[in-house]
Amino acid sequence: MAPEIRIEGAATLHKVAAQMRAEGRKDLSRTMGAALSKAADPVKLSIRTEAEQTMPKSGGYSGLFSKSLRFRLDRRNGSQQARAQLITYADGTSERRDIGSLERGRLRHPVYGRGRRLKSGSHKANPWAVTSIRPGFHKRGTAHAMDEAQKQLGKVITDYAERLV
Repeated sequence: MAPEIRIEGAATLHKVAAQMRAEGRKDLSRTMGAALSKAADPVKLSIRTEAEQTMPKSGGYSGLFSKSLRFRLDRRNGSQQARAQLITYADGTSERRDIGSLERGRLRHPVYGRGRRLKSGSHKANPWAVTSIRPGFHKRGTAHAMDEAQKQLGKVITDYAERLV
């Protein structure tokens, strides 16, 4: 499960989105989505920076992981509530990386050149190991930038509320 961040101020977002729907302003709705995504940029940058500092430098995993980080802003406007969530994930070579496990301080990785002989005499690769890392890179990254992101999101919502008046 990918870590997510819930954005405060959903009541105001809901009112603005409902007013846009009522007036049929799809153009404003699209641009507001892009503006909300841009307002979340400080959090994205902070998470990426924290990941670079937390992940092991030896073997190049720190750079590889921080480059594979992806973010998606999920904005939903229902009849009763509105929400904006920033969802974090990272793609590996064959599957998504386990960010939840990394957040808990467990890095599972392949170890090349290590193997074992079976009783039959054949050789079997034993390629996975678990390394302990400092837990909480995502939480620290969001904590560092959340105030700035909240201010920017508030400005975006206020700006679009004023455009509708």
